[in-house]
Amino acid sequence: MTRRRGWRETRLNTHGEAYEDFISAAYIAAIRLGTPTRAGLVHGDMDDEAVTVATEELVARGLLASTDDPDAWEVVPPRDALPRYAEAVERRMQTTRMTAGEVDALWRRAVGERPTLAASDLDVIDGTEAVAYRIASVHRSATLRVWWAVDGSPAGRQLLAEAVADPGRLAVRDGVERRLALDTSLLDDPAAMAFVDQLRADGHPVVFGHGVPFSLVVVDSVTAVVDLTTFDRDGGSFEVRLAPPVRAITRLFEAIWALATPYWPGLLEAPRTPDRLPLAERDQRILALLTTGASDQVIARLMAVSVRTVERRVRYLMDRLGAATRFQAGVQAARRDWI
Repeated sequence: MTRRRGWRETRLNTHGEAYEDFISAAYIAAIRLGTPTRAGLVHGDMDDEAVTVATEELVARGLLASTDDPDAWEVVPPRDALPRYAEAVERRMQTTRMTAGEVDALWRRAVGERPTLAASDLDVIDGTEAVAYRIASVHRSATLRVWWAVDGSPAGRQLLAEAVADPGRLAVRDGVERRLALDTSLLDDPAAMAFVDQLRADGHPVVFGHGVPFSLVVVDSVTAVVDLTTFDRDGGSFEVRLAPPVRAITRLFEAIWALATPYWPGLLEAPRTPDRLPLAERDQRILALLTTGASDQVIARLMAVSVRTVERRVRYLMDRLGAATRFQAGVQAARRDWI
């Protein structure tokens, strides 16, 4: 058997790792040529069909670039091409791991077995650093959507600060839908608000709600990370990839989203035209913050006044608006265009 016939058999009769070996050998041969051509690769003991298959694959992987000559290629500098290709492979592997539970459940239903939660469907995550790393990883793996609710957990606060310093920390691909729901306790967190401004500038919606029960992330409806570092910094958080619990966590996020208040850039600023409303500037700001569900303590910190002052002004505003609850006060104020 000649080596050339061996190349042909590698192309036609092998798969998996053997095929990867074939592509790797073709890539090394192309690099050694400097400017690879069909004639040069054939001369190096590849047959014409093997050259076609290998070069098409290497171009698809971004390792070679086509030229005006269909029988000549350019080698993309490996220092740039290989890390990009490795990142693409890592994303595919992450997606494979995330969908393993769903695919297994589909197979079990097909063969008449009841889907169960296997060890591969659930990863327990120990420690704040590990939780932050996992949330950042699933952000980068998303292809459709990332929905993130943050209750002010240590891991969440750490990630928000890191994302302000390094926007790539929580980067997502172009076209991925992002939603961010924050607990009102984060209204006076500078890093959280800076991250909110970044998302808003990119056109993504942000809401604030009072009493987000715990932090969670749902990615592409196939995986969810539950961040419980608020309750235990060292353990208890987890990532799940089985459809029923992911759907349940998704529904919880949707409930948080529906009950929260959209954030707008002027929420924490003094009104620009205070004379047009029958309220003092301070009361307008209190009303605006009430609509987010912010507690008296948060409002007091944001406005640099005492909690007792806030409580007194809230009671006054509720009486003036004829509202029985703080939420009703916010609704009545919005209806009257006071905020």
